[in-house]
Amino acid sequence: MLPLLLAAATGATGATGAGAGAASVPTDVSPATAVDLPASHELRSGVVVGLGLGASVGGASGYPNNATEIGDPAYYSASGWMAGTNETLFVMGAFTDYLSFGFWFGHTLYRNGDWRSNGDAGGLRVEAFPLVSLVPSLSGLGFLGQFGIGSGDLMNKTPGLPMAQGTQSFAAGGVFYEWAFGHVLGGHLAAGPSLEYDAIWSQPFEQHGLVATARMVFYGGP
Repeated sequence: MLPLLLAAATGATGATGAGAGAASVPTDVSPATAVDLPASHELRSGVVVGLGLGASVGGASGYPNNATEIGDPAYYSASGWMAGTNETLFVMGAFTDYLSFGFWFGHTLYRNGDWRSNGDAGGLRVEAFPLVSLVPSLSGLGFLGQFGIGSGDLMNKTPGLPMAQGTQSFAAGGVFYEWAFGHVLGGHLAAGPSLEYDAIWSQPFEQHGLVATARMVFYGGP
């Protein structure tokens, strides 16, 4: 009889201890929700439409786009330094505060006392803002890259001299800064300076330039 009483007492004590242990587990802890996590769109979102207007310094050289004349020194032309203007239009999407991606088209016109050179190009454009979290005061500092197809020509103002032209690859890289201001159509505007290096190159023709522009951008989100 005594062993049965001891076993019952031990079981009751264990049950009480287990109940006390269960009661001591905190029940007011809630899991993190989406609103507790950093938002991916605080500075930039939605469609991105931008325009850049500026000045450039560059040069062009090459041969007529003719297989029998490419490589023949008699048909080679080189402009030396020229001053010019540049216009760029781009339409992208702001995927996060850090990254925008889309399409662009641009035109450049160079001139000096003897030469005139046009350049047109279009393709893909990417803008990255790597300091958004690291240095919030520099969240408007961005880097750009442009890649696509370009065509250009080089013409001498003296009649009868050979002309250079070609269509092939285009690439550009640069840096810019933008300040956000104003709210319109559910989004906001941003503006600032941009500096980039552009290059069109093909077998018969090349055009290179350093371009400084003022950019104006509309972001479709707040």
